[in-house]
Amino acid sequence: MEQDGICPSHITGDKYLWTYRRFNTVKCTTMLKREKYSEFLDSPAIPDGSGNLLPHGALDYYTCEEPAYCRSDKTWTLEIDDIYAPLFVKNDHWVACWISLPRRHMVIWDSDVAYAKDEKIAKTVKPIAHMLPYMLHMLSPGKDMELYMVDYTHECVSESGVPQNKQSGYCGVYCLKYIECHALGMTFPSHYLCDKNIKTFRSQMATEIFDENSINNTEKCLYKHLSVYD
Repeated sequence: MEQDGICPSHITGDKYLWTYRRFNTVKCTTMLKREKYSEFLDSPAIPDGSGNLLPHGALDYYTCEEPAYCRSDKTWTLEIDDIYAPLFVKNDHWVACWISLPRRHMVIWDSDVAYAKDEKIAKTVKPIAHMLPYMLHMLSPGKDMELYMVDYTHECVSESGVPQNKQSGYCGVYCLKYIECHALGMTFPSHYLCDKNIKTFRSQMATEIFDENSINNTEKCLYKHLSVYD
């Protein structure tokens, strides 16, 4: 296992666990998806006056008993500070999202900032910005409940602050690399995180996913020529 502050060559499975232990981060859940938002808005108020029904399984995610494949039993806001999420915009484009629970704020990193307008991004983050603080308000103990009374704010990082994908088709790979670098406290170096290298990153990630899931007859490639950022 790598020492604190040194980037592992990839993050899958145990490396995400390492990142979580080092920086109090977790893989994002899929509980606050847009389809769940409609159900939430349409749900009748609870008879005791406490509000709408939370999405099914909310408590299990709040205590990190779910997702089962990366269970940590750590409680959001008490032991978890940050959540990372890939968000799907316009039904054909991936952006990365960092949710800071203490700051009650969301940061969006987009590999093609000219493609999705601000209103499209706002529409995509709305379910999380609304349901997440509501869930934390309902589940947090004591006075902590009062910290989560309004929607989370969000910002989109400008083109100058995040490497751009000029050759379309690799937004998902960029999305994962943004999350990986930020979770490890690293910058987004445009001379490494660029279209010239992104196809190799995709191949690397694919082999690691197969290896992580113990797919038979799949040989893991080491990619020793890539740098510490890769």
